[in-house]
Amino acid sequence: MTSPISPPAVGRPLALLALTGLLSLSPARAGDWPALRGPNQDGISTETGLKISGELAVAWKAQVGLGHSAIVVANGKAYTLGHDGRETETLWCFDAGTGAVVWKYSHPHPLDDLYFPGGSTGTPTVEDGAIYFVARRGQLFALDAGSGQIKWQKHLTEDFDCPMPDWGFTGGPRPHGDLLLLNANNAGLALKKADGSLAWTSKKGEAGYSTPRLFEKGGRPLALFSNKDGYTCVDPADGKELWFFKHKTRYGVNATEPLVAGDRLFIATGYGKGSALLEWSGAGEPKELRASRDFAAQMNPPLLIGGRLYGIHGDEGKDGTGLKCLDFESGETLWLDTSTGHGAVTAAGDRLIVLTESGELRVGPATPEGFKPTLTRKVFGPKCWTVPVLLNGRLFLRNSAGEVVVLTAE
Repeated sequence: MTSPISPPAVGRPLALLALTGLLSLSPARAGDWPALRGPNQDGISTETGLKISGELAVAWKAQVGLGHSAIVVANGKAYTLGHDGRETETLWCFDAGTGAVVWKYSHPHPLDDLYFPGGSTGTPTVEDGAIYFVARRGQLFALDAGSGQIKWQKHLTEDFDCPMPDWGFTGGPRPHGDLLLLNANNAGLALKKADGSLAWTSKKGEAGYSTPRLFEKGGRPLALFSNKDGYTCVDPADGKELWFFKHKTRYGVNATEPLVAGDRLFIATGYGKGSALLEWSGAGEPKELRASRDFAAQMNPPLLIGGRLYGIHGDEGKDGTGLKCLDFESGETLWLDTSTGHGAVTAAGDRLIVLTESGELRVGPATPEGFKPTLTRKVFGPKCWTVPVLLNGRLFLRNSAGEVVVLTAE
């Protein structure tokens, strides 16, 4: 998800603006980054050969309004959500190359600044010429991705009687065939992409804050949904529930998508709970291999690179927050860098791209020995809780104040 908001005393972060140090990429380029955490749902760019030399040039900048909505890029256009700080939320569409505004769509929505400055928290999703987004109060929109024209709209609470979580609906829509999966109710809900009509729903209940996580087991498509008490695995075709794993946190905040690697599922949250490594062969219930508070992912799940986890460990602003590396199988902590604060991280190949809570961009190799960035530059100020996006040689970045900065290697 683009993480939920913070109950009392919760801290978070990211950042980027003026820079030196150039990003040069090999010819291996990805086509689109159409949804939260990218096309592979793992938060890792397929662009390889990330190197540093010269200077980072600013391709374009924009102001989109308050919030933490991630940037998605598809068919040469970049999209994100923002709030004007009063009563209006806007979905922005930019030319990804120039930053020119192609179109924008605004609708009435309160700021909803419960224990944080408020604003947009969900991330839109693009597929087959359409863009979908869910507002925190439950308004659901399908628009033409090229023109911004409304195709259809629904309301999760008014049309489908889904209870609104305390910090609103923040999970992004997840397309699957002719269905649109949404994290609503106890174990998800699916609408028909063509017209927004109901395909299936689950028992009435309070959803979590993560985006539905699609994966396959034995060639069978499956989906993971969070609610306030844990995670449910369902058949996305009809909503049949296969199993439920209890993972209860303070405030009922399960905000991150599970990491899936073969027969292993790694769930990490904050709010006093921590992480769990599960094993599931595809039959029966998953087996819990270990549970620990050594890694707490309050907003974004970690990355899995070379058998190790890299992610921001932190829980409600407590001491010890920072970029952490653990062995995936054993759970052993290999290192912790608290200088990053509660930032955000993505990766390209074997390089980590980190945005710190204080507003620095740091790029360096992912190694078990520690994080030694080869580029460290102040960008823009906090708070930044939104993961950076690397696509086609450009870094798409935003902070909570709505500053968008796109950097390119020139």
